[in-house]
Amino acid sequence: VKDARETLADAGAAEYARYAGYGALAETKGAVQAATTWNWIYTPAELGPAAPVSRGWDFSKNPTVPSLGYVLFDWDNLFASHLLAFDAPALAYSNFVQIVRSKTAAGFVPNYACGGSKSSDRTEPPVGAKVLQDMAKRDPDAAWLVRLLFDDLEDWTDWFWASRLTNFSFGPAIVLGSDNVSDVNDGSVFHMQGARYESGLDNSPMYDGDDYFVNGRMQLADVGMTSMVVQELDSLVSLAPTAGRSDRVAELQRRADALRATVRDGLWDSDQKIFANRFANGTFSNRISPTSFYALQTNAPSEEQARTMMVAWLRNSSRFCVGGDDRSDECYWGPPSISADDPAFPPLGYWRGYVWGPMIQLVYWGLENYAEAVPEVKAAKAALADQAGAMFLNMWRRHGHVCENYSPWKNATDCTGDRFYHWGGLAGLAGLVEAGF
Repeated sequence: VKDARETLADAGAAEYARYAGYGALAETKGAVQAATTWNWIYTPAELGPAAPVSRGWDFSKNPTVPSLGYVLFDWDNLFASHLLAFDAPALAYSNFVQIVRSKTAAGFVPNYACGGSKSSDRTEPPVGAKVLQDMAKRDPDAAWLVRLLFDDLEDWTDWFWASRLTNFSFGPAIVLGSDNVSDVNDGSVFHMQGARYESGLDNSPMYDGDDYFVNGRMQLADVGMTSMVVQELDSLVSLAPTAGRSDRVAELQRRADALRATVRDGLWDSDQKIFANRFANGTFSNRISPTSFYALQTNAPSEEQARTMMVAWLRNSSRFCVGGDDRSDECYWGPPSISADDPAFPPLGYWRGYVWGPMIQLVYWGLENYAEAVPEVKAAKAALADQAGAMFLNMWRRHGHVCENYSPWKNATDCTGDRFYHWGGLAGLAGLVEAGF
């Protein structure tokens, strides 16, 4: 009879043998898988196992058993399921249920949730329906999950429509906000910082200043959030027949098309040659981040606009530095979380220039929509996947780290955030998907 050590050794050997099927990407595959499987827990406070962002993060209040402390974050955990679905669908689905079913009484998935505590004033970037759509494509047996959670994910878009939609002179768009609630005491409720937290980009230069925050809402049409809501609505339209909810298609499509029209007609800045956030008075923001490329998720941009953004912005070595031999040592890994020609970039700091896995994934999703029709987009997509994968492996080989975020500097020696944070694996995943896995 084998002892436990032999059993584990045999299982490990079998798993490493499986990586061989990924050829030159075998090391990347193993590292991406490690990113999620290490951060895997069970707590009786949830309905099943879940994958917190990192074992060191804990927002729970006075847990009876301190070792059971944890926290789930909206898009962080949704992306964890996206990563897990490639190898461990059962784990992906359990984690997905926990985060979607953490939704508030108002109907949205909160910024954070743990042990009964949650941010009832704000959400974070919505990617749940898109992740569910991709999981269902990979696994037809996931139809049960679609039926289970479709209504919850539609509730989330209903909440956006009711609570974060503003009708600007240039069309309806999603804005960021923080509701006036009494059950959250983190100092940000109904303040500009709460709205910044809702963006998921906690200190982005895009949201510097407080003078455009009125009654719990930014007076700013947000191109990134508007585009992600369109992508969610489009994904729900695709999922509706499987969920037995074809009756909802017409309304979901109507809402998606209304926001899509605003992106197309109201958020393209012809002077900057990119989609941009726009203030209520009609002026465009000049703080440009990778969220501008999320417009490609909506299929609203023309092919010429997509081509222009690749040349003028994404592949420009003085802006987002994706690919090319003329990158500087200061913007060697991209895309940084703010354009490298922004005054906030040189000092760097969190969402003020570091490179993030979720931004890579969201940009990649948009590029997929145009890659076949626009050669410049196809080249940019391949360059992004290659560069992100090299950045990911650089820190994995040095330290065995999967970074919360990465320095854009060529000579960076370690992570610039948490050193084992699962969505850092999205940087490696892009290369695996690009290679057809």
